[in-house]
Amino acid sequence: MAETKVPAIKNIPAQIDTETKLALESMKEALEVRLGRRGDPKDRAVTLRELIDSGLATDLAKAPYNPNIAGATGFGPATDEVGDVVVPPAPTSLTATGLFTEVLLAWNQSTNTAPYRNHGFTEIWRSQNEDLSSAVLVGTTNAFIYTDKGLEYDSTYYYWVRFISTTNTPGVYSNMASGTTVENIGATMAALSETLADLPGYNLLATSTTAATIIKSSSEPSTRTNGDALQPNDIWFDTDDGQIYTRNTANNAWVAGRDATLVNVFGSTSFTGSTLTAAMATAQSDIVTVTNAQSATATSVTNLTSTVGTNTSSISTLNTTTASHTGDLDAMFVLQVATESNGSKSAAGMVVGSNASNGSGAQSYVQFQADKFAIWNGSSSTAPFIVSGGTVFIDSARIQDGAINTARIANAAIQTAKIGDAQVTTAKIANLQVTNALIADATIQDAKIVSLNATKISAGLIDAARINVDTLNVKFFANTSSKIYNHLSTSTAVPLIRYGSAIRGAGGSTIYTGSNSSFVPVTITDVRNNASYTAVLSAVLGNVDGGSVQFSLDNSNWTTASGGESSIYWNAGTYRGYVYTYQGQITGLSTSQSTVYWRVYFSGTYNHTHMQLHVTMDNTT
Repeated sequence: MAETKVPAIKNIPAQIDTETKLALESMKEALEVRLGRRGDPKDRAVTLRELIDSGLATDLAKAPYNPNIAGATGFGPATDEVGDVVVPPAPTSLTATGLFTEVLLAWNQSTNTAPYRNHGFTEIWRSQNEDLSSAVLVGTTNAFIYTDKGLEYDSTYYYWVRFISTTNTPGVYSNMASGTTVENIGATMAALSETLADLPGYNLLATSTTAATIIKSSSEPSTRTNGDALQPNDIWFDTDDGQIYTRNTANNAWVAGRDATLVNVFGSTSFTGSTLTAAMATAQSDIVTVTNAQSATATSVTNLTSTVGTNTSSISTLNTTTASHTGDLDAMFVLQVATESNGSKSAAGMVVGSNASNGSGAQSYVQFQADKFAIWNGSSSTAPFIVSGGTVFIDSARIQDGAINTARIANAAIQTAKIGDAQVTTAKIANLQVTNALIADATIQDAKIVSLNATKISAGLIDAARINVDTLNVKFFANTSSKIYNHLSTSTAVPLIRYGSAIRGAGGSTIYTGSNSSFVPVTITDVRNNASYTAVLSAVLGNVDGGSVQFSLDNSNWTTASGGESSIYWNAGTYRGYVYTYQGQITGLSTSQSTVYWRVYFSGTYNHTHMQLHVTMDNTT
């Protein structure tokens, strides 16, 4: 980076009149403030050189000392095709998408490239507050997509990204983007299980409770049919007389079942033997007889209701069996529980049924009505399956031959997966590692391949139609063309070698200072940035002083060529022949420059009879 040297400002002389001294002090103060030598440094003036070096402006193409001349172009914002910059620009269009415990970030997706040439990598900054000052660095990447992992469920995170150049200079931060992770399904299921456990009747479903069993026997059973011990609420159906007994709560006796209608008709006396038979004869219309379990007909108990104050609950069951004349058959069992309190009503029910038809076959069904439905596995306090508010929660599931639309899979481990004839559109894969991949008819854009050698290329020949890059490093060229693409545009080709020369005849003896382009000026066009040069000066000189071979990129600012004599001085008193050779490299050509100017320059005495300058420039460097 070039440096502008500013001379010191001399003190104001003491022996001047007061009015002039005040005026000079005012001008000195204003000048020192603009130079940053006094006051707040933020008030310092910015030079054109600083704007160009920072990448915020381009260099002047002509008339660098007079901006009022028409055509003095070049000063202005940097173009879209930015080259090397000091401070990288801000990334654009940062987005954040929340997953389970991850947030997917993306930026500069329209191009998937950095908008400047000396790009190094990108930093990712995260905060749980919408405040950049509280953000911390969570990762870096060479791509334009990043997945932030290991986050908390149901949390919002705020992100910023910024580019870092190849010199580790940080750039401007991007826009802020936020992403929210989804709810913790496991925690939600545990909370729902706790809510269900608080409902009435949960203890009846506890894993320690043993379900009742119906035992058919002609004599009083002492064990269950499978040999297990009897349990409270077990039912014994006496196959001799059809009487039903229930095991009492103490599990030490059988209690005979009785019809509530008979109790109302005959009182609470336990009738047995001939006495019960005689009593039943007078109330035959109120008795429903079940002769045996195999020939049961329609039975119903409806509207069993209990009321406490203004609160009412009811249990309704219906068991029906009908047969039509056409052979259709329907069977249904309905269990319904309803409550009402201060105008609020709630009902839960279950329907178990089946039907058969001569015309359409047979089917069975089980249906439930409930605000919440859960199944416990008998060993865990958390239900593995819950339906709540129209949403199904499953703690652990196995699905074979499943079709899933709009799926979200976080921290997934998929083993031995097979995907046939799959089409992936707009895929985003970060940190992908593919082993033994086969890609046919592939189009890869903005890809970078590291460590590719001859042993990894099975084809013997790669033709020009398959290579499209700006820089290609090879050992040898065979039968090459005579042109190469320059640094201005990939559509502009220039010769591999450029040559120019100039010859000056006899001159005179005089002394001058400053630039004089009449000394064998040579102009060479179509020069590629970083091209190498060889300049040869051949001259018959007398007494000369301060001579040099120089080149310029704008025909205004001159640089002494390297690799040769930087100052030609002779005091021989007579003419003699001399040859000077210079070798070096041209750097610093901007995207609007491709011409290099050459000359021979003497700052003191010059005296010659012949002078010629030959310059050869190699664009392949």
